[in-house]
Amino acid sequence: MASPVTTLIFDVDDTLYDVATGFTAHRNGDAVQKFMVDHLKFPTTAAAMKVQDEYFSKYHSTAKALTVAEQEGKLPDGAPQFDTQMLAAYWAANLNFDLLGPPKKDLYEKLSKCPCTLIAFSNGPRKYVRRVLEKLELFDLFGEERLYAVDDVLPYCKPEKEAFEKIFQNIGNPPPESCVMVEDSMKNIRKAKELGMKTVLITGMTETGRILPDDKPEINDPTVDCSMQTIEEFFDELPGLLDANPVFEPTVSKK
Repeated sequence: MASPVTTLIFDVDDTLYDVATGFTAHRNGDAVQKFMVDHLKFPTTAAAMKVQDEYFSKYHSTAKALTVAEQEGKLPDGAPQFDTQMLAAYWAANLNFDLLGPPKKDLYEKLSKCPCTLIAFSNGPRKYVRRVLEKLELFDLFGEERLYAVDDVLPYCKPEKEAFEKIFQNIGNPPPESCVMVEDSMKNIRKAKELGMKTVLITGMTETGRILPDDKPEINDPTVDCSMQTIEEFFDELPGLLDANPVFEPTVSKK
């Protein structure tokens, strides 16, 4: 039976663009390690990588990972206090956003016709996330008021329940069963389902470029309601979301 939908919540990284672009591996590889050496006084990229690997695997957010690492005394002596805005500005100025590929014009056109409330919810810092959405030419679908970044939910982040609750409070507490979470992360998919949401898993065209292999897509997981390789398939798989009264009715539940 088709379920009414009011709200679509999109993750950004490896969801609104394909993991195979290599952009996430670039951002969370050499780029963040250079930031840690240049701005947080790590002596080498190897030393930076060791701390990054320990904390990012726990939190799936570089901003929260470095915040907790600092609290636990893992930053070098004499390092300046970590500031999420410092990381955001560094990424916005130094990442190779061309890796993201061409603008998502067809997706923009279809999403602009969808009567649902559209939310972007990322574990990345706001200035960086906005830059990604602008490069994809999707930012205007959300605007500042419907873009939620890790800055907005710290000290929490996905998949913590409190992070989702902050977003729900800010958007008027829609019933969770009327919301669809679109994600590439199994941890986030499982939490969204636990909270009562419908779930759409973006698997990616290939595993090349995935930075957290332990969180790789599992389309047969019972918390996955619908899956697809890329976001371009979204309305082919879920055409009911374009109805005047949108409904969640996958044409194929998992693929």
